[in-house]
Amino acid sequence: MTKYFHWIIVLFVFLACIPSIGLSALFDWDEVNFAECAREMIVSKDYFNVTINFQAFWEKPPLFIWMQALSMLVFGINEFAARFPNVIAAVFTLLALYRFGKEFFGEKFGIAWSALYACSILPFMYFNSGIIDPWFNFFIFSGIIHFYKGSHQQTSRNFILSGVFIGLAILTKGPVALLLIGGAFAVYFLFNRFKDFPTFGKIVLFLLTTLFIGSLWFILLFASGHQEIIQEFIAYQVRLFQTQDAGHGGPIYYHWIILLFGVFPASFFLIGYLRNKEIKRASLDLIMHGMLWFTLILFSIVKTKIVHYSSFCYFPITYFAARFVVHQWENGFTNNKRIHYFVLAFLSLLALVFGILGYLVGHTQIILENIQVKDPFAIQAMKEPYSWSILQLVPFVLLTKTILLSFKYLRSDKFIKYYLSLGIGIIVSLVSINAFVVPKIEDVSQGAAIDFYKRHQHEDAYFTTLGFKSYAHLFYGNVKPGNEVTQDEKVVATAILTKPAYFVAKIQQKQEFMNIYPELILIGEKGGFVFFKRTTWFACKRK
Repeated sequence: MTKYFHWIIVLFVFLACIPSIGLSALFDWDEVNFAECAREMIVSKDYFNVTINFQAFWEKPPLFIWMQALSMLVFGINEFAARFPNVIAAVFTLLALYRFGKEFFGEKFGIAWSALYACSILPFMYFNSGIIDPWFNFFIFSGIIHFYKGSHQQTSRNFILSGVFIGLAILTKGPVALLLIGGAFAVYFLFNRFKDFPTFGKIVLFLLTTLFIGSLWFILLFASGHQEIIQEFIAYQVRLFQTQDAGHGGPIYYHWIILLFGVFPASFFLIGYLRNKEIKRASLDLIMHGMLWFTLILFSIVKTKIVHYSSFCYFPITYFAARFVVHQWENGFTNNKRIHYFVLAFLSLLALVFGILGYLVGHTQIILENIQVKDPFAIQAMKEPYSWSILQLVPFVLLTKTILLSFKYLRSDKFIKYYLSLGIGIIVSLVSINAFVVPKIEDVSQGAAIDFYKRHQHEDAYFTTLGFKSYAHLFYGNVKPGNEVTQDEKVVATAILTKPAYFVAKIQQKQEFMNIYPELILIGEKGGFVFFKRTTWFACKRK
């Protein structure tokens, strides 16, 4: 197993991710945002400055966007290329979990840790996405593990490697990487009574390496006279912690719920670990507690609540889950079957949700007939006729089969077969969700607008939205330099134009914008969106 497991991981990732990552359009905001930055790099041939709408973009450093740009140069500017970097992140992450797990607790643990991460819902779905976090989390995790090893061994090599990884994390998403590693080790050393605390020289070595790698892009910005981007970047990072981003608020327990249900089944096995006093606690457990609780509490306090903010917690959750699974692997189910019945009960609920969702995405009118929906956009989107296929019930069928098979093995104490059927069944079900259901959800939620942008992308025209924020018109409208809309919407809707302009709004604001901007011509309505066109001033004059 040791000889071939690395290749099993690579094969698994490619089989599970490659077929489906290009089947649905990129979702607004984050997926389209980063992909558009990469597209603009290619169009402008400026790989140093990050832009959105061909204006300076200071919210994120460029490392992940460089990965996407490289992928697009290889595969073309499309959804597959935008998501492919995270397929590579999946390979690196699962290999790292296997390698580190094997190093600390043996091969069984390495296999269990990587397998639990792979078959948990949100970790798997993020590997199929085009967002930054899979790479960001991998870099921080690797940095923490090497710092931990360096603290125990007092080896310079591990502190240098830790600094390299944390520096790369900073280049991926920003200085919050330092906050996460600092918070995790503050908890670790405090509860460990500062045992194995690194020497001053080793800490300096780590900090210098981190500073060198993490500041490379910022130094280049400063040297090239773009100090204002650095200032805006810092202000944005501070603002994320102090204020609620538009549409991204939530209660303080938001991330607790997300992690409990989103990192299923590992989160349920974490509960099994916490309740099982027979599992011998290890030094590494403490750093994992630091990673979990510091991250969870930090982002529970932060005003902005977004699902992937707590995604770094996936590592300690799956770690503790693997500790529980390996203990049972070696000792049998003993008296801990109750947690497994809870797992199968929740899986049954999940199968029901998959079945209902798989049916409703092709029969949205049923929702309108039985549920009082107040959002005019949602009502209009669900009134559209959508094609439906029996394939959209495949996730429900697969998960139902998984439950029955796993229950059979659980009752007969066939430990290995139980976990294999559970893990493989969940993974195959998630793959089928990505293949058959997610594209339909995307079609219902934004498909009409995406189709509109694609239909007009070859025209020499302006594209913009009215009344809502989006990046999709930039990516799917294939906006070029000179066609970007940087002015206020009022300017584009009323001023003299040398080329036509297309506007997209949501149905509830249709009449409002027609009254405000009588120059706009209504050219269509579909899926909750309304589409306007404004011809050039010269064309209007000829008429």
